[in-house]
Amino acid sequence: MTQSLSAPRFPAFMLSLIMALGFIFNISAWAASEAVGTLSEAQGRVEINGTPASTGAELRLGMRVATKADGEATLQFLDDQIIHLDSNSVYWIKNYHYDPDKPKENRSNAELLKGGMRFISGSMSKESPEAIRIDTPVATIGIRGTEFTANLNNGLYVEVISGAVTATAAGQTVTALAGQAITVSKSGNPPSVGPAAGPAGSAGSAGSAGSAGSASSAGSAGSAGSSATAGASTPAGIAKAGTAAAGASSAGMSTTTLVAAGAAGVAGVAAAGAAVVKQTQQEEPKASP
Repeated sequence: MTQSLSAPRFPAFMLSLIMALGFIFNISAWAASEAVGTLSEAQGRVEINGTPASTGAELRLGMRVATKADGEATLQFLDDQIIHLDSNSVYWIKNYHYDPDKPKENRSNAELLKGGMRFISGSMSKESPEAIRIDTPVATIGIRGTEFTANLNNGLYVEVISGAVTATAAGQTVTALAGQAITVSKSGNPPSVGPAAGPAGSAGSAGSAGSAGSASSAGSAGSAGSSATAGASTPAGIAKAGTAAAGASSAGMSTTTLVAAGAAGVAGVAAAGAAVVKQTQQEEPKASP
Protein backbone atom coordinates (compact mmCIF):
# COMPACT_ATOMS: atom_id res chain seq x y z
CA MET A 1 0.00 0.00 0.00
CA THR A 2 1.52 3.26 -1.09
CA GLN A 3 1.28 6.48 0.92
CA SER A 4 0.89 9.70 -1.01
CA LEU A 5 3.29 12.48 -0.15
CA SER A 6 1.77 15.93 0.16
CA ALA A 7 3.81 18.99 -0.80
CA PRO A 8 4.96 21.02 2.21
CA ARG A 9 2.80 24.04 2.81
CA PHE A 10 4.50 27.44 2.81
CA PRO A 11 3.77 29.20 6.10
CA ALA A 12 1.33 32.06 5.64
CA PHE A 13 3.31 34.41 7.86
CA MET A 14 6.42 33.99 5.66
CA LEU A 15 4.43 34.99 2.61
CA SER A 16 3.11 38.05 4.41
CA LEU A 17 6.64 38.98 5.48
CA ILE A 18 7.97 38.75 1.93
CA MET A 19 5.13 40.92 0.64
CA ALA A 20 5.77 43.51 3.35
CA LEU A 21 9.49 43.62 2.59
CA GLY A 22 8.78 44.03 -1.10
CA PHE A 23 6.52 46.97 -0.34
CA ILE A 24 9.19 48.61 1.82
CA PHE A 25 11.85 48.13 -0.85
CA ASN A 26 9.57 49.65 -3.48
CA ILE A 27 8.93 52.67 -1.28
CA SER A 28 12.68 53.05 -0.64
CA ALA A 29 13.47 52.85 -4.33
CA TRP A 30 10.81 55.47 -5.07
CA ALA A 31 12.16 57.79 -2.38
CA ALA A 32 15.73 57.38 -3.61
CA SER A 33 14.64 58.40 -7.11
CA GLU A 34 13.33 61.72 -5.88
CA ALA A 35 15.63 64.62 -6.75
CA VAL A 36 16.78 66.61 -3.71
CA GLY A 37 18.54 69.37 -5.66
CA THR A 38 20.40 70.28 -8.82
CA LEU A 39 23.94 70.91 -9.94
CA SER A 40 23.31 74.59 -10.54
CA GLU A 41 26.81 75.26 -11.88
CA ALA A 42 29.62 73.05 -13.13
CA GLN A 43 32.94 74.43 -14.34
CA GLY A 44 35.78 72.29 -15.63
CA ARG A 45 35.70 68.58 -14.85
CA VAL A 46 32.88 67.61 -12.48
CA GLU A 47 31.66 64.05 -11.86
CA ILE A 48 28.66 62.48 -10.13
CA ASN A 49 29.30 58.91 -9.01
CA GLY A 50 32.26 58.74 -11.38
CA THR A 51 30.33 59.94 -14.44
CA PRO A 52 30.97 63.36 -16.04
CA ALA A 53 28.24 65.83 -15.06
CA SER A 54 27.15 69.21 -16.34
CA THR A 55 25.05 72.13 -15.15
CA GLY A 56 21.45 71.16 -14.49
CA ALA A 57 22.09 67.56 -13.42
CA GLU A 58 19.74 66.31 -10.71
CA LEU A 59 21.06 65.43 -7.26
CA ARG A 60 19.78 62.36 -5.42
CA LEU A 61 20.50 60.57 -2.17
CA GLY A 62 23.74 58.61 -2.14
CA MET A 63 25.36 60.62 -4.91
CA ARG A 64 28.98 61.72 -4.64
CA VAL A 65 29.88 64.93 -6.43
CA ALA A 66 33.60 65.22 -7.24
CA THR A 67 35.55 68.07 -8.78
CA LYS A 68 38.88 67.57 -10.50
CA ALA A 69 41.93 69.84 -10.50
CA ASP A 70 40.31 72.22 -13.00
CA GLY A 71 36.76 71.85 -11.73
CA GLU A 72 34.35 73.66 -9.41
CA ALA A 73 30.70 72.93 -8.69
CA THR A 74 27.71 74.56 -7.03
CA LEU A 75 24.96 72.39 -5.54
CA GLN A 76 21.53 73.87 -4.79
CA PHE A 77 19.08 71.90 -2.65
CA LEU A 78 15.28 72.11 -2.33
CA ASP A 79 15.42 74.55 0.61
CA ASP A 80 17.88 76.77 -1.35
CA GLN A 81 20.84 75.52 0.66
CA ILE A 82 23.97 76.18 -1.40
CA ILE A 83 27.18 74.13 -1.43
CA HIS A 84 30.08 75.40 -3.53
CA LEU A 85 32.85 72.85 -4.01
CA ASP A 86 36.44 73.91 -4.64
CA SER A 87 38.66 71.99 -7.04
CA ASN A 88 39.81 68.50 -5.99
CA SER A 89 36.84 68.02 -3.66
CA VAL A 90 34.37 65.20 -2.98
CA TYR A 91 30.93 65.76 -1.40
CA TRP A 92 28.65 62.85 -0.46
CA ILE A 93 24.87 63.41 -0.14
CA LYS A 94 24.01 60.91 2.58
CA ASN A 95 20.52 61.97 3.64
CA TYR A 96 18.21 64.84 2.77
CA HIS A 97 14.52 65.55 3.25
CA TYR A 98 12.78 68.92 3.23
CA ASP A 99 9.12 69.68 3.92
CA PRO A 100 8.34 73.28 4.91
CA ASP A 101 5.04 72.12 6.43
CA LYS A 102 6.71 69.50 8.64
CA PRO A 103 9.96 71.05 9.90
CA LYS A 104 10.42 68.34 12.52
CA GLU A 105 10.90 65.81 9.74
CA ASN A 106 13.55 67.84 7.93
CA ARG A 107 17.06 66.47 7.74
CA SER A 108 20.25 67.20 5.84
CA ASN A 109 23.27 65.02 6.32
CA ALA A 110 26.27 65.03 3.99
CA GLU A 111 29.99 64.43 4.19
CA LEU A 112 32.91 66.41 2.83
CA LEU A 113 35.33 63.60 2.05
CA LYS A 114 38.04 65.70 0.44
CA GLY A 115 38.97 69.26 -0.49
CA GLY A 116 37.09 72.41 0.42
CA MET A 117 33.62 73.93 0.27
CA ARG A 118 31.53 77.00 0.99
CA PHE A 119 28.17 76.55 2.71
CA ILE A 120 25.28 79.03 2.50
CA SER A 121 22.25 78.04 4.55
CA GLY A 122 18.73 77.86 3.17
CA SER A 123 15.27 77.68 4.70
CA MET A 124 15.95 74.49 6.64
CA SER A 125 18.57 76.17 8.82
CA LYS A 126 15.95 78.68 9.97
CA GLU A 127 13.15 76.15 10.51
CA SER A 128 15.14 73.24 11.96
CA PRO A 129 18.87 74.05 12.23
CA GLU A 130 19.57 71.03 14.40
CA ALA A 131 18.63 68.81 11.44
CA ILE A 132 21.66 69.88 9.39
CA ARG A 133 24.97 68.08 9.78
CA ILE A 134 28.08 67.84 7.67
CA ASP A 135 30.54 65.09 8.50
CA THR A 136 34.24 65.13 7.68
CA PRO A 137 37.00 62.58 8.30
CA VAL A 138 38.10 64.50 11.40
CA ALA A 139 35.01 66.25 12.84
CA THR A 140 31.26 66.80 12.53
CA ILE A 141 30.02 70.28 11.64
CA GLY A 142 26.70 71.60 12.95
CA ILE A 143 24.96 74.58 11.33
CA ARG A 144 23.10 77.33 13.12
CA GLY A 145 21.88 79.48 10.22
CA THR A 146 25.12 80.53 8.69
CA GLU A 147 27.65 80.90 5.93
CA PHE A 148 31.07 79.34 6.28
CA THR A 149 33.97 77.74 4.44
CA ALA A 150 35.56 74.40 5.27
CA ASN A 151 38.87 73.00 4.11
CA LEU A 152 40.42 69.58 4.72
CA ASN A 153 44.01 70.44 3.90
CA ASN A 154 46.15 69.46 6.93
CA GLY A 155 43.20 68.60 9.16
CA LEU A 156 39.99 70.65 9.20
CA TYR A 157 39.75 74.43 9.03
CA VAL A 158 36.30 76.07 9.27
CA GLU A 159 35.94 79.84 8.90
CA VAL A 160 32.60 81.39 9.89
CA ILE A 161 31.45 84.24 7.67
CA SER A 162 28.05 84.78 9.31
CA GLY A 163 25.91 83.06 11.92
CA ALA A 164 27.39 80.28 14.03
CA VAL A 165 28.96 76.85 13.50
CA THR A 166 29.66 73.99 15.88
CA ALA A 167 32.28 71.30 15.49
CA THR A 168 32.48 68.05 17.39
CA ALA A 169 35.62 65.90 17.56
CA ALA A 170 37.22 63.66 20.17
CA GLY A 171 34.11 63.97 22.35
CA GLN A 172 34.30 67.77 22.55
CA THR A 173 32.06 70.40 20.90
CA VAL A 174 32.97 74.04 20.29
CA THR A 175 31.04 76.94 18.76
CA ALA A 176 32.45 79.66 16.51
CA LEU A 177 30.76 82.92 15.53
CA ALA A 178 31.30 85.24 12.57
CA GLY A 179 34.94 86.24 12.28
CA GLN A 180 36.13 83.14 14.11
CA ALA A 181 37.52 79.83 12.90
CA ILE A 182 37.55 76.24 14.12
CA THR A 183 40.64 74.10 13.68
CA VAL A 184 41.07 70.35 14.12
CA SER A 185 44.69 69.45 13.46
CA LYS A 186 44.04 65.77 12.77
CA SER A 187 41.65 62.93 13.43
CA GLY A 188 41.35 62.17 17.13
CA ASN A 189 42.28 65.68 18.25
CA PRO A 190 39.75 68.05 19.87
CA PRO A 191 38.61 71.21 18.04
CA SER A 192 39.82 74.70 18.96
CA VAL A 193 38.42 78.18 18.25
CA GLY A 194 40.41 81.27 17.32
CA PRO A 195 40.33 84.38 15.10
CA ALA A 196 39.71 83.68 11.42
CA ALA A 197 42.78 84.02 9.24
CA GLY A 198 41.43 82.97 5.83
CA PRO A 199 41.54 79.39 4.52
CA ALA A 200 44.75 78.31 2.81
CA GLY A 201 44.79 79.02 -0.88
CA SER A 202 41.86 81.43 -0.81
CA ALA A 203 41.85 84.93 -2.24
CA GLY A 204 41.79 86.25 1.30
CA SER A 205 45.01 84.61 2.40
CA ALA A 206 46.69 85.23 -0.94
CA GLY A 207 46.33 88.95 -0.42
CA SER A 208 46.23 89.03 3.35
CA ALA A 209 48.65 90.53 5.77
CA GLY A 210 49.76 87.04 6.74
CA SER A 211 50.84 86.27 3.19
CA ALA A 212 52.10 89.70 2.27
CA GLY A 213 53.77 90.25 5.61
CA SER A 214 52.68 93.84 6.23
CA ALA A 215 50.79 96.78 4.83
CA SER A 216 53.83 97.91 2.92
CA SER A 217 54.25 94.58 1.18
CA ALA A 218 50.50 94.39 0.50
CA GLY A 219 50.88 97.64 -1.42
CA SER A 220 54.15 96.62 -3.02
CA ALA A 221 54.88 94.73 -6.22
CA GLY A 222 55.82 91.54 -4.35
CA SER A 223 52.55 89.59 -3.97
CA ALA A 224 49.96 91.22 -6.19
CA GLY A 225 51.69 92.65 -9.23
CA SER A 226 51.05 96.09 -7.78
CA SER A 227 52.11 99.53 -8.85
CA ALA A 228 55.76 99.32 -7.83
CA THR A 229 56.36 97.37 -11.05
CA ALA A 230 55.82 98.54 -14.60
CA GLY A 231 53.24 95.73 -14.96
CA ALA A 232 50.95 97.54 -12.54
CA SER A 233 50.32 100.19 -15.15
CA THR A 234 48.36 97.59 -17.12
CA PRO A 235 44.71 96.76 -16.36
CA ALA A 236 45.75 93.26 -15.25
CA GLY A 237 48.25 94.69 -12.77
CA ILE A 238 45.67 97.06 -11.33
CA ALA A 239 43.16 94.19 -11.02
CA LYS A 240 45.70 92.11 -9.11
CA ALA A 241 46.37 95.01 -6.79
CA GLY A 242 42.64 95.26 -6.16
CA THR A 243 42.49 91.55 -5.32
CA ALA A 244 45.33 91.99 -2.84
CA ALA A 245 43.53 94.91 -1.22
CA ALA A 246 40.33 92.86 -0.89
CA GLY A 247 42.28 90.01 0.65
CA ALA A 248 44.01 92.36 3.04
CA SER A 249 40.63 93.71 4.10
CA SER A 250 39.35 90.20 4.91
CA ALA A 251 42.50 89.58 6.93
CA GLY A 252 41.64 92.50 9.21
CA MET A 253 43.85 95.30 7.84
CA SER A 254 42.59 98.76 8.70
CA THR A 255 40.94 101.12 6.24
CA THR A 256 43.81 103.57 6.71
CA THR A 257 46.30 100.90 5.76
CA LEU A 258 44.32 99.97 2.68
CA VAL A 259 44.02 103.62 1.63
CA ALA A 260 47.76 104.05 2.04
CA ALA A 261 48.40 100.92 0.02
CA GLY A 262 46.01 102.14 -2.65
CA ALA A 263 47.68 105.56 -2.72
CA ALA A 264 51.03 103.91 -3.16
CA GLY A 265 49.54 101.92 -6.02
CA VAL A 266 48.23 105.03 -7.79
CA ALA A 267 51.56 106.78 -7.27
CA GLY A 268 53.35 103.81 -8.73
CA VAL A 269 51.13 103.78 -11.79
CA ALA A 270 51.68 107.50 -12.32
CA ALA A 271 55.44 107.10 -11.93
CA ALA A 272 55.52 104.23 -14.38
CA GLY A 273 53.53 106.26 -16.90
CA ALA A 274 55.80 109.28 -16.49
CA ALA A 275 58.85 107.11 -17.03
CA VAL A 276 57.43 105.73 -20.26
CA VAL A 277 56.63 109.25 -21.55
CA LYS A 278 60.11 110.51 -20.63
CA GLN A 279 61.78 107.55 -22.31
CA THR A 280 59.70 108.07 -25.45
CA GLN A 281 60.65 111.73 -25.56
CA GLN A 282 64.34 110.90 -25.21
CA GLU A 283 64.23 108.31 -27.97
CA GLU A 284 62.20 110.44 -30.39
CA PRO A 285 64.49 111.34 -33.36
CA LYS A 286 65.13 115.00 -34.00
CA ALA A 287 63.68 116.42 -37.20
CA SER A 288 66.35 117.10 -39.86
CA PRO A 289 66.80 120.80 -40.74
